[in-house]
This record gives sequence, C-alpha cells and structure tokens, in this order.
Amino acid sequence: MLWDAATAQAREKRGILEYPSGFYEIRAYTQNMLDFSEEAIFSRVIPIYTKPKQEGVFEYSHVELSENNPRIPVVRDDSDEKERRINLAFYPEGGDLIAGLECNVAFKATGRDGLDLEGTLVYNGRSDTTYTLHDGMGSFRIIPDGTQSVQFITKDGQSSRFSLPKALKSGYAMITDPYSDSLLYVSISRTPDHNAEQIALAVTCRGEVIHFEEINDIGNQLVIDCSDWPIGVCRMTLYDKKGKILSSRSLYHNNERFHSPTITFSADSLSRQPFSREIINLKLTDRNGKPLRDRFCLSVRDIADYGSGLTENLQTNLLLSSDLRGYIHDPAWYLESNDTLHIEALNLLTLVQGWERYEWQYMTGQKFFAEKHRIEDSLTMNGWVLSYTRREPVPDIDVFASVMPNDDKKLFETFQYHTDTTGYFGFDLSDFYGKAKMTVNLMSKNKKGKSKFEKSTRIKFERSDKPEPKPFLKQETDLTRNRRSSDKTVQSQEDDGLPLVIREDLGIVLEDVDITEKRQFVDYDTFTSWDVEKDAEMELDMGEYTTDVHGYFLEKGIRFEDYPPYYYVHNLEKVLDKKPFDNPSGIDMIDVKSIIVYDKPMFPKDFVEFTPMLKEYYRKHIDMDWFWWVDTSSQRFYLVDIQIKNDRELLSYNDIRNLGRRTTNIDGFSKPVEYYSPQYPEGGVPGEIDPRRTLYWNANVITDNEGNARVEFYNNSFSTRYTISGAGITASGIPYILKQDW
Repeated sequence: MLWDAATAQAREKRGILEYPSGFYEIRAYTQNMLDFSEEAIFSRVIPIYTKPKQEGVFEYSHVELSENNPRIPVVRDDSDEKERRINLAFYPEGGDLIAGLECNVAFKATGRDGLDLEGTLVYNGRSDTTYTLHDGMGSFRIIPDGTQSVQFITKDGQSSRFSLPKALKSGYAMITDPYSDSLLYVSISRTPDHNAEQIALAVTCRGEVIHFEEINDIGNQLVIDCSDWPIGVCRMTLYDKKGKILSSRSLYHNNERFHSPTITFSADSLSRQPFSREIINLKLTDRNGKPLRDRFCLSVRDIADYGSGLTENLQTNLLLSSDLRGYIHDPAWYLESNDTLHIEALNLLTLVQGWERYEWQYMTGQKFFAEKHRIEDSLTMNGWVLSYTRREPVPDIDVFASVMPNDDKKLFETFQYHTDTTGYFGFDLSDFYGKAKMTVNLMSKNKKGKSKFEKSTRIKFERSDKPEPKPFLKQETDLTRNRRSSDKTVQSQEDDGLPLVIREDLGIVLEDVDITEKRQFVDYDTFTSWDVEKDAEMELDMGEYTTDVHGYFLEKGIRFEDYPPYYYVHNLEKVLDKKPFDNPSGIDMIDVKSIIVYDKPMFPKDFVEFTPMLKEYYRKHIDMDWFWWVDTSSQRFYLVDIQIKNDRELLSYNDIRNLGRRTTNIDGFSKPVEYYSPQYPEGGVPGEIDPRRTLYWNANVITDNEGNARVEFYNNSFSTRYTISGAGITASGIPYILKQDW
C-alpha cells in the first residue's frame, strides 16, 4: 500500500479520534454572552454516523440513538412529548387579543412529536376558513369577544377544537403589512380608555434604532418609508411615555439596496473522474455586477447529503435565525426567493418565532443591567474569590497570578488584582498559542495590616460558568426532512468488498478467496475513555474539591456488577503501586490524567497485551506467581487503565486541600492546521480507496481586482457530482453565499 505524504502528515499533526455515533450539540459563545438569555447562544446539533462496513461506502451509515449506545453519556433531559395528537399555538400580532379590536392571529400546528402539521383552520363560528401556508404556520383575522374557539383539520382528516387566548378588555392592536421593500403599512387601534395617551413607535434592527415617530392620529393607517432600513429582522415597539410596551412584533425587512454580492463559477475543467485534478474558476461581483475584491470561504464535497437536520448558512444565520427564537426548519428556504409565497411565509415565521434579544427594559433604562461577565477583547482569565463555607463574595483580597506559555518562556507575565464587593478579579493576557501554566495565590491583611496567605477562601474561575445542556428537539434529530438524493449509483453493503475504482491498466484483480476458518482471537480493543484531567479541572474551577476514582465512577454511572475491575495504574514511565496509588479506587482525581475502561470483560491472559509495563514490572520483581495466575486464571475482569500525571505535576496533600491557591493550565489560541488535501499527479494508486467526502476546504479564498479566483484540488475515488459552497461577508457587514450542485 502506498501512502500519500499529506495523509501521513495530517495524521501526525491532528491524530485520529473516533466519536461514537449519535447526536452532538456544538455551542459557541463568549463568557459575556452568559449575561444574557441563552437564546442568544449559538447552538447546532450535528449527527455522527456509524463507520461504514466498507470504506468509502456511506449510503448505509446511520446514526445510533443514545438509548441504544451505552458509550454516549446522558447529559440532557428528553424534550417534552405532547399529550395531544394535534397541537395548536396562537400568536396574536402585537402580543395580545383585545376585545372589540380587529387582530391578526398567527398559528402553528404540530403533532405529538413536535413536527409540523399541514391542514385547515375553521374559525368565526365555522363561517371562515384558512390554511397552513408553510411548515404548519398560517394566520387569520378576527374581532375577538372572549369566547371564540377554532377547529383544525389535518390533511388526513383528523380534527381537534381549540380555544383562542382570552381577550383583554383594554389595550392596543397593531396590524402590519410588510410586503414592500420601501413602504410599510401599519394600522393601530385602541380601546376608548386609552384615547388620551401619548404613544410612539420605535423600530430597531440588531439593537440600533432605525425609525422613530410619535403617533397622534390613531384612525389613519401609518405609511412608513423603510427604503433606508438595513436588511434583516427588525423589531417594532409601540409604547407610552413611561416606556411601557403596548404592542410589539418582529418582522423581516428585505431591502433591495443591501442585496448581497454574488459568487459565480466556471466548471469547464471539472472532469469528476476518480483521483482527477479539478480546477474551479470563481467570480465575485457586487449587487451592480461590478467586480469585487474580497475574501471568502469555499468548500467542495460529494453531492450526497446523508442528513444533518439543517440547511443553515452564513446569510440565514446572521440575518434571520440569530434574531428569532427556537429551531427553524430549512431557514435557507425563506431567503431563496422574494415572491409572494416566501414573503408571506417569512412574515408568519417572524410572528410565530419573533423574539427580542435586546431587552426593552434595559434599552430604555427602566432596569439596571448588572454585568457579571465582562466583555472579552483579548485572552482573559477571570473569576471570583468566595468564602469557604457560604461561598459568598469576599472583598479586599489581593489576587496574585503568573502565566507562562508552554511554547514561549519569554511571554512570562505577572498580574495583581484587588477584589471589590463582588469578589471579582480579571486579567487580560498577551496573545499566545497552545497552553500556558497559570498560578494564582490569594493574600489578605491581618489586624496589624500585614499580608498573609489566604486559606479560608475558594477560587472560582469564570470558565466554569457554562450554559446548561438543552433537550434535543425532534426536528433537530429528524434526518429525513432535509435529505437530498444523489443520482450516482449506490453500491450495496453486500458488495464483494473490492475497491470502488479498479485500474486494470495499473493493477491486477486477484481471484476471490473464501475464508472458512474462524477467527483465532477476540477483539477487546474497544473501550470507553474519559479526559479525567479536564473533568478534575472543572471541579476545581467551580471552587469544589475533587473526588476519588470510586466517586468518579459513581458520577459517570459506571458499575462493575457482573465482573470485578482489574486496575492498571501507571504513568508514562512505570507501574505505580506505592502510596497513594496502592488503593486504586481511592486515588484522588486531581492526580489522574485519563481513565480507560475496556468494554468487554476478559481473562488475565488476554489483557497482558494491553498492559505492557505491568508485564515488565512483575518480570523485574521475579514474581512468577503473577505469571502463573495470568496463565491459569478462569476469572474474567474489566480492565481499568488509570494513567497518573507526571511526578512534577502531582500536588501535595496540603496543596490539594487548599482551595485558595490554584495551579492550572489555560488555553490560548489554536494554531491553524492546513486542511488535508492529498494529491495524485500520477493518477490513482492501484487498489487505493480515498473515502473523503469533503474534497476541498479553504477559509481564505481571495479574489483579485477583477473579482477572479482559481482553486485546484483532487477528486476522491468515488465522487461523480459535487456540492460547491462558498460564504463571505463584506467590510460593510453584508453576507453572501454560494450553494450549487455540479
């Protein structure tokens, strides 16, 4: 077998880590974002598929559910299952139904599993009918009297009745028609008891006020010039002179003046042959068709989409999803066209999932905003000094810290901070890559004013504050809704196992060989592993003591009921059997680097190959009894591999118990790694299978003054069609995308 040099280099630099099949959530945030609602935190659920039985054949891969895979820990609650087969939620425009005032009411129909239902809504005493327009959403207008109910009928004939929300006796109603890029029509009505109030209408976009006007004449429809509004989700707020919100809603403004640049490409040089050299010429133009010099990301991958549950891109995330509440099925659909259907569906979406990420009470000064996490404009390390028993903030503590990056000793820095009434401290660090060692000491003044080391407090680091895991929605784990099919031939998993590409001019195909003998060994090389060092650091970050190995297993839900554990305790150099490591289950987790538990119980003679230093240890001590036991024992064990930190990293007992002093590793910036992209200048290697699904990835494609760029890559061994995706954002903040199959 000939190995491509780029492959070996990528493996050496990046390593290979297999994640168990299942659904995973990626959350991205700054610490400062934790001051606000968790709705503002980026969340994406992605599937990890099972490894294909035949390399390069992904069509039959699937995602294992967590309940079927004991290797995936349960860290989140299940999403709420609805009791009713049909569920209907109502969203009156402006927020409330007002008795006697015409109101526009949006609705969303879902089934017991939370997925959308399409159907018909009958209202006004069965005299009027409306239909769902898209993804179970629709709307109707009604003059509520406080007693109405509606009936929803699904496409398959199931029906159910629902009562509308109770109408208020007093208030305002607002109806908008956002069906123009330049004009917005707004109708406002109110009950007689509010006739004397002074009111105003404000429109904000991404926290900035883009329109304001006082409203004196309620009877006439407002016509608002919105030609200068930016593109994206806007928030309309009707309020009185005290700042009280009377009515509000979100809407999407699609301004032609701010339309995105366009990426086009020429694929004349794409042969799509196995291992072929491919060339793509790209062109970037502004909204007027003029060449644009800019930089953007580009990826080329196999066209087959095996299901991710999402169709989001840079444009939909920045302009739509980030300003709306909850999961949106196929957000790219709403922005793919500006016809009547898409405009009305987008209006419904903002009514149903509208959400104000910039809270009005704080924006208008009615509430004081208490900042817990400061804004990070550089690498930072922050935290709190808390009392030992009650965990309350401790003021007037001097915090001394030193930081030394592992890869550059010249960047050694020292810091000092005096805590205020909140017990908070914070340091701005110089930029560095990789990891750095940080030591923090606390000092206070005694009655005579002399400094002393503070031992009756705890240090809590800010990085221990994290958003809680959220339940997975059914929509996020339904991989069939956005699945696209490929026109390429699907190879059966029951195939003969030969490479997908056979170059008869370069190689010889051997005859089939039937294997009749059974396997002569049992594969025990499957295990569950934990980054104990990271878990222990998390406990210390929260100002808590670490537990021992026994307690750690209890927290992880590990029980050795059928077979006993056999502990293999070691560091990188030797077996450890002296105190404090002679009692493995009692080892403090602060001394442990990692733990591996092999999934299948095994006989001692089978785990010798997984414990090389143990075998050498007993040979050195001339303990023949151990070797006899290994060869003859009929007892099976769960092999538990406990790797201890290096000697210089171990702490004394006093240091372990002193929560007022801390030595820890902190993360700097990650060094970028060049994307693995093999080359086949001489054509494909005989018998080689290149299973890459992503063929090209570049986060920094730069166009010249004529808006042109050129990229080259090599195909894998099986792709016959590609999906070409690009994404960028201009200096003025306008995102643009490319998404095309070829």
